[in-house]
Amino acid sequence: MLWLSIGDSYTIEIQRNGTTFKKEVADYAIHLQCGWRFVREGEILLASGDIYEPHDESLAYDDNWVWDTFGREDAQSSIFDVHSKKFIKELLPLNIKNIYYTDTHDLHIDFDKDVYFDTFIGRSRKEEFYRFIDHSTEEHTVIFDIDEDNE
Repeated sequence: MLWLSIGDSYTIEIQRNGTTFKKEVADYAIHLQCGWRFVREGEILLASGDIYEPHDESLAYDDNWVWDTFGREDAQSSIFDVHSKKFIKELLPLNIKNIYYTDTHDLHIDFDKDVYFDTFIGRSRKEEFYRFIDHSTEEHTVIFDIDEDNE
């Protein structure tokens, strides 16, 4: 899952099992559980599939390589881990210029710096694809596809 934070950051307190945790959040967030990509000038900068692929191509068929191990050197990391560092350093913060979603529920965000973000829904079954969260109200708006014939 990819989390996009939008707006100003601040700290909230969360109660779980009698313990208080502090969590940094932004005004809004989008939690994505579908395919997505950041693009600039025709080049894919980051994409959802990068999370599961090793940065070092020689590890592509290594059964011992695990995608969700963090804090390792670039050669052992995922494409996402390596490319996201560059993305953060060179492009953030990004300002939103336009947001819309299509008839198939794909989300498109135009940012400044000639960057845009797209989702692509790759399933026909009703399920959650992404959600918008307003942290000031804790309201969640869930986006999912509905196949009228299969409800």
